[in-house]
Amino acid sequence: MWEGSRAQRDITAYASLRDLCAERKIGYSYSGRLYDLTRTDDRFSTGLDALLAEREADVTRDRVLRAVRANAASGRPHGKLLYGYRRVYDDRGRFLEQVEHPEQAEVVREAARRVRSGEALYSIAQDFQSRGIPTPRAGKGWRPEQIPRLVTNPGYVGRRVHKGKVVGDAVWPAILDENVYADCVARLSDPARRTHRDNRARHLLTGVTRCAHCDGRMFVQKAPRQQKGTVLTCRTNFCAAAKEQPVEDFVVELLISRLSRPDFLDLYAAPGQDDAAAARAEAAELRGRLEGFYAAAAEGKVSPEGLAAIEARLRPQIEDADRRAVSVSIPAVLQVAAGPRARETWAGFSLDQQRQILRLMVEIRISRAGRGTRYFSPLRLRKSRWSGDERTWGEIWAADEDLT
Repeated sequence: MWEGSRAQRDITAYASLRDLCAERKIGYSYSGRLYDLTRTDDRFSTGLDALLAEREADVTRDRVLRAVRANAASGRPHGKLLYGYRRVYDDRGRFLEQVEHPEQAEVVREAARRVRSGEALYSIAQDFQSRGIPTPRAGKGWRPEQIPRLVTNPGYVGRRVHKGKVVGDAVWPAILDENVYADCVARLSDPARRTHRDNRARHLLTGVTRCAHCDGRMFVQKAPRQQKGTVLTCRTNFCAAAKEQPVEDFVVELLISRLSRPDFLDLYAAPGQDDAAAARAEAAELRGRLEGFYAAAAEGKVSPEGLAAIEARLRPQIEDADRRAVSVSIPAVLQVAAGPRARETWAGFSLDQQRQILRLMVEIRISRAGRGTRYFSPLRLRKSRWSGDERTWGEIWAADEDLT
């Protein structure tokens, strides 16, 4: 071999190789010289070379780690390029800045908008794939699990991450708005989020509606031969069944009427909405303070020990504020759907988004039809209720109140 360091840079590995060569009387050659490792002088010379090679490797490693830490502290990029950006270099190949990639940045924004509006990850990935959009990993197709990694990466809101933790503001521009990012994180980290491919459903009410008698799920199937169309049927105990279309028409009209209310968002909002915004502002203020200490340390105004103590105090506060900031109270899909144009907005939603709104707003339960009943009656939905409302629709009707 050309030189000893090409064989190994670990003194333990050298010792094993040395003993093996000596035991089997095998020569060891590098740098144009043949060594006999049964001889004391050759064992000493090669051992010294191995120590020097190990030291050189350790020095290089320390230098690289210092550069990584320095880049992290200053917010400069290091390592693999983040999808959505490109790097600019001068004529000598020295890094100048990291800026938005014109096409990829729009892909990140579109993915975040669609996640925020409640679209299924599978649907987004399939659409990107069909449009031939380049993926973050060249040669690989779009998969549903790539979308969350894309829209929840702190780098897209201008934050530098080191060893899995946010260490400060980055020097590159943000692609995503803070509120959009927070909504995506909240939605994708919600333990109640359904992870199956809901886009496979072909009917609005299938699997969402429940039987009022056994609480089993009701699914759409073809009506018996003597009838036409499709019916919602309890598949658990076959307690109840109802024609699909009249139930869907009634429920959709109720949803649209409720979404059209001027006070709908106030009606739906949880008390934590203002708290989430305040937490985002608190996190930004704490990061700004930490950046100020980094700058002071770079100028020698803060000692390394002092900076370490400051980091140990501020970082837990920043992480706590970030956790509180993602507690978004109103799902984004409802914010988009609500308003005077609710009917037009509903019509423009995908089936998956409509089903998400249905789950968020209402619990549908269908009772058995009475004897001799040939047509659907809304009273069969009397055990249904608006999400978060203790009263059933039957109780609201009995009180002679408006259901919407």
